[in-house]
Order: sequence, then structure tokens, then C-alpha cells
Amino acid sequence: MNKGIFIFIFGLVLFFILPTWAQTNLTGTLQHNGVSRNYRLHLPPGFDKNKAIPLVFNLHGFTSNAAQQEIYSGMNAVSDKEGFAVCYPNGIGAAWNVGWNFGSTADDVGFISALIDDLHTKYGFNLKKIYSCGMSNGGFMSYRLACELNNKITAIASVTGSMVKQALDKCDPKRPVPIMEIHGTADAVVSYTGTQGISESIDKILTFWRKNNGCDDDKTIEQVPDIVADNTTSEKWTFKNCANGYDVVHFKVNNGAHTWPGSAINNGVTSQDFKASDEIWKFFNRFELTTTSDISDLTTLNATIQPNPAFSDIQIINANQHQISIFDINGRIVYQEWSSQDQHVVSLNSWQAGVYTVKLTNGKTIQSFKFVKI
Repeated sequence: MNKGIFIFIFGLVLFFILPTWAQTNLTGTLQHNGVSRNYRLHLPPGFDKNKAIPLVFNLHGFTSNAAQQEIYSGMNAVSDKEGFAVCYPNGIGAAWNVGWNFGSTADDVGFISALIDDLHTKYGFNLKKIYSCGMSNGGFMSYRLACELNNKITAIASVTGSMVKQALDKCDPKRPVPIMEIHGTADAVVSYTGTQGISESIDKILTFWRKNNGCDDDKTIEQVPDIVADNTTSEKWTFKNCANGYDVVHFKVNNGAHTWPGSAINNGVTSQDFKASDEIWKFFNRFELTTTSDISDLTTLNATIQPNPAFSDIQIINANQHQISIFDINGRIVYQEWSSQDQHVVSLNSWQAGVYTVKLTNGKTIQSFKFVKI
């Protein structure tokens, strides 16, 4: 074959193949509290918005970021095999607000709540199967979501994370939440036995969630097969007979360091006897929010819009502390902002004439209405 023709044909193949491949790994932004927050999103092959697949949030550790967590956890491979999506958000200042006297003070619970709404609108994810896991600081944040956002988050898993004392003291989930904790006994960053002002002991965390979920006091202990000579052994603890079958599970990695078991990246003593990402998904996939009240305790917001029809701008009344999303007639988002005021003004000067839909959400209230731009 003529070399020029071969190169031309190869180029055509790449032209048609690469856009499809690229769509499995996306980046996005969301305006929240006046700050542009960003995330990475992995969609499994053959993704179809109409099939409502599960979504897992995978949160990075302190001083890390979304891209590093995506590579380190290796969860995309599990996503491709099992058919769920993974979102890797970035915390502000490479941190999540979990109650430490350092790191972030951002409204991360509100951000994740708004992000769930936004991603559901764009990709049609299954609202009964939204989960959160994370490494270290991301594990702490997942616990906070279990406490404060369990009307949207079905179950959580923490790898090398824990809870801050004040966060544990005020945690009031009001429902059982499936919990998995994976932790090494030789973790020098987030100590297994706890560190004053930083983290509570893993035993204390497990006791809290066992009692919250109404599980048996006793646990079953399974020895994880020691298949790799990596200086670790692991045990799987399961507290059973929990309310709704919402178990509390703990992988205790004896001699394990501050690492993600099964990771291909050696970052200290890392167990290769099991893969954390595989076990997390197997755990998550057992659970879904089963009732409408589980999914959301939403009430209607008494918001209004004026003028309608509108020419130059609209004013949304009673919008304070709500995510405002505006969609065109084709369902595309044309405006999105977190409102911190009762009267929120949106300029329409550059907008095309037509019918638009406004959606206001904040995790507790919701309202949608239409307006006409003339």
C-alpha cells in the first residue's frame, strides 16, 4: 500500500476513534459559593445516559489532587469492568473541610450535594446508588458525608481515613449507613489508635457506626489469603445483623502503612493481598437507597422569578443558599451559580430568545420553573 494512502487512512481511523475514547475521561467545573470548583469524571465504555448507572465519588488525600487519586486508586479499571462512573473532585487548597484546625474551611458538603445534582442532570446517574470513598483526608470527608449528606450518599468507604473528635461528637446520621474502613496498623500519618486533635481511633469509629447501624456487638473475622510476600497480613471484620442489612466492614491491614491496598504505586508498605478498589465496589454494589425519603427529604422552595417574559435580565426571589441552574430548550446548561442572596439577578443580554428552565437546589429544597427570553 502506498505510504501516503496508509497515513491518510490511519489518520481517518484516529479521527473517528479518538473522540469516542476521549469521552470516557472528562473534566468539569461547578460554581459553588462564588468559587469555581473542578472535577474529573470517568465514564465506563458504552455509557448511556438513559441507563442510570451508579456513581462513586473518589476523594483525594491532603496535599494530593483528583488526577493523582485517579491514578493511585486504580478505580477506573473497576469502573470499566463493572459499569459504574467515578468522579474525582478537587478540594480547595488540596484539602477537604473535615474539622481540622488546618486545611480547608470550604463548604464541601454543599459542594458535593450540588455536584450530585449537576452530574445527575447531565449524565442521568442513579440517585439510589451514589457512593463516596476516599484516601486519608478523602476518607475523613466521606465520613462527614455519611453524617451530613446521607439523604444522597448511600454508603461510604474510607481508606486510611478516620474522623475528627468534634465531627464524631456531633455526627447524627438519623439512619443506618453502610460503612467500610480500610486501615493499616502501622499507619504513621493517620494512626490506627488515634492522634489527639487529628483523628479518633479506628476502634472508636467502628464502635460508633456499629451502634448507629444497630449491628451485633460481636464481629466475624475472616483471614484474607496471604498471597503476596509484602510484609502484611489482613483481616476482614464484619459486624452483621445491622438495620436494613447495612453492614459495617473493616479491613485491618497488619503492618500496613498509609497506603491504598492493591495500588500499583508503591508508597510504603502496601498490601497486595487484596485490591481496595475491588472490595469497595463489591461493598457499595450491595446497597441502594430504598425509599423516596431516603433519596431526598426535599421540600418545595417558595421562589419566584420576575419579569417573565424578560428582555435584559431576570430576578430570582428567595434564592439565598441555593444552586441556580438554567437550561435551554435542548437541556443544555447555559448558566450555573451558587446564590448567597435572596434576590439573584441574571443578565440575559447575550442570550437567544426562547424558553428556559430554572432549577434551584440545595439538598433540602428544590424548585423548577420556566421563563421566556424575548
